[in-house]
Amino acid sequence: MSDDMAGGLYSLRPRARILRTLGEELISSEVVAVIELVKNAYDADASRVEVLFEGEVGSLEALTVLDDGHGMAMDTVARAWMEPATDHKKKLKVSPYLHRRLLGEKGVGRFAAARLARGLELTTRKIGLNSEIYAYFDWTQFDDPDLYLDQVEILAEERVPGLIEAGGVCAGGKAVKGLPRDGTHGTILRMEGLKKLWSDSDFADLSRGLSRLIAPFSTASDFAIFLRRSSADEVVVEEVNSPEIIKYPHYELRASLAGEGRFRASVTIKSTESSIERVGWLGRGKKANELLVLEDVDGPSPPDKGRPLECGPLEVEVLVWDRDQLDNVDQKIGIGLRSVRKDLDSIAGISVYRDGFRVLPYGEPDNDWLKLDLRRVQNPTMRLSNNQITGYVGISSDTNPELRDQSNREGLDNNQAYADLKMVLRFFLSILEPERYRERKLEQGKKPEPNGSIFATPDLSRLRDQIKSGVVGDDAVQILDEVTRDWESQIVRIKDAVARYHTLATVGQLVDKVVHDGRQPLSTIQGQSTLAAEAIASLQKKYVEDAMLSDVLERIVGRLSRVKDSASLLDLLFRRIEPLGGRRKGRPTKVYLNEIIKSAFSHFESDIASNGIRVSLPARDDLVRVDSLELQEVFINLISNSIHWMSAVPKERRAIVVSTSRIEGGAVEIIFADSGPGIPSSNRESIFEPYFSTKSDGVGLGLVISGEIIRDYYGGELELLNAGPLPGAAFRIVIRRRV
Repeated sequence: MSDDMAGGLYSLRPRARILRTLGEELISSEVVAVIELVKNAYDADASRVEVLFEGEVGSLEALTVLDDGHGMAMDTVARAWMEPATDHKKKLKVSPYLHRRLLGEKGVGRFAAARLARGLELTTRKIGLNSEIYAYFDWTQFDDPDLYLDQVEILAEERVPGLIEAGGVCAGGKAVKGLPRDGTHGTILRMEGLKKLWSDSDFADLSRGLSRLIAPFSTASDFAIFLRRSSADEVVVEEVNSPEIIKYPHYELRASLAGEGRFRASVTIKSTESSIERVGWLGRGKKANELLVLEDVDGPSPPDKGRPLECGPLEVEVLVWDRDQLDNVDQKIGIGLRSVRKDLDSIAGISVYRDGFRVLPYGEPDNDWLKLDLRRVQNPTMRLSNNQITGYVGISSDTNPELRDQSNREGLDNNQAYADLKMVLRFFLSILEPERYRERKLEQGKKPEPNGSIFATPDLSRLRDQIKSGVVGDDAVQILDEVTRDWESQIVRIKDAVARYHTLATVGQLVDKVVHDGRQPLSTIQGQSTLAAEAIASLQKKYVEDAMLSDVLERIVGRLSRVKDSASLLDLLFRRIEPLGGRRKGRPTKVYLNEIIKSAFSHFESDIASNGIRVSLPARDDLVRVDSLELQEVFINLISNSIHWMSAVPKERRAIVVSTSRIEGGAVEIIFADSGPGIPSSNRESIFEPYFSTKSDGVGLGLVISGEIIRDYYGGELELLNAGPLPGAAFRIVIRRRV
């Protein structure tokens, strides 16, 4: 060895810029970075975390993430935040107060902050301490190619509380397990010099990502996320929640897989409230990606259930919608079918949740990781597509160690456990799909049947049989005469009914005209009054010191508010009369029966109030497949009659009760009762006859039309009961078809 050569042990000394390189590799986007910081708040036992953007869209000044967690002392800041890739959380496993399973194990929180901005101010106060810690991270230091990592200096100090104190940020939550939630502890991360120009679509992506961060079907309520945007004009605060659409699916699948391979699955069809259950065992077959299924085996493990799966235990819940039958959702949330479909798009897909928190990117838009759309191409009638389902798979880090994250926190390792997981989920979906297929076939296959109503076809079967027999004599002539008389009688009845229906149709056309022509100027009134109020608000801020002008502007704002309120009343009126229009009814869709009933009663809101009538309506959500306008017409007739006749009883006795229930065969029974004088026994047989009415101005077609609708279209009956829950008239409606 020459004199200029030497040997020994040397240490790696990374340059400072490695931190930036690692951060960009570990954190794939700004949205993921914010989510990582929110997950850190969850690990800190926070009950509330706020994400605050300051400034205008496209030129934001700062981003702040603050929480009411247990906070940090100086040694934790120095040990955890100053040590990238620390194993601090990996050793702890659970949080100190609420014993939450810790989500972060790789110590990458500071990389998320570096991805978002050039500078970070960290302020934190540990529970029970009388001081707060302040630290400043200048991430631009890590761009210096000549600087080594251990040469980067971070300013940190302990000081008298100035930001985190009683009644301050995130105060007001409910105390739990030693955490007072009074503002005296928590963490504030304020990031300035944002690297990204955030747009409205970026905010939408963040809101969607945060809304799905916690399992949407989880019952946990001790962690809330708020998104705040603060500009010169306004402060907008929204609690991040799952879209309301998940409350109103058409089908539901719940399934579980135990660690040893035992499964249990149940499918519920919401429109009939019917359900099926399957149990058995799952294992891996001899071939690659082959699932061995032993069904309907409940109890001890079977002798041969294949090789054990490398995933499980796990819980699965999947909600499914028929995208051409979303009227029931719009009934509930009232945002229009286009917006309902947009909401469904935003939550479409099956997401994976580990210990209650989401693993990205599963369930993101266009992330069809189960290849459901490709699978549907082979059988479009039976199979589900990715855009009509939402669901979650719940796993645990402790019981599913092989379902581990990739290094960039963007998905699970592509190993055997992941392949098994996909096979299991497709199997569970294959339990739901045939049930949905059968239900849709039943819905599409049911057609109106002829009966003895005024629009029924006269029975020609006897004449046809006589002719087919080849013996045509006096009997055939007699049968023909009877059929002819039936036809003539029927034609007279139809002509009379059509003449009366024509009057109703003319009124319906007028309603359509009023609604159509009135909505455009109403929209202009609503829009312009809102814009005027916004313009005045800007003037108030500009001339805040001019007391006289401020007073005038305030009065104008008050008047504009009354204009907007009146416009809202007109809009409500249009919504109520629109179903009475003359537009052609559409095909039946899935809707909630109780919402149809409530809508019908809303037409008589003022009459009910002025007559002092107490109303009790069903609260349960019965999902039925009907034309809501047809059924609403039935209820409007019944309500109108009840209001009319209850004027004959004292005000304190006036009441209407409506109840719904499921009966044999999945049919729906509706009881409609009032406390009026009832129907005299002499009239009981006549009330369903055309044109019979004891009202002074009655047409005598209301109950006839209602009965026709129930019989012809729904295979049911409308009948008068001898007694009901109230002392007046009581009607029973049974809907058998389509429901």
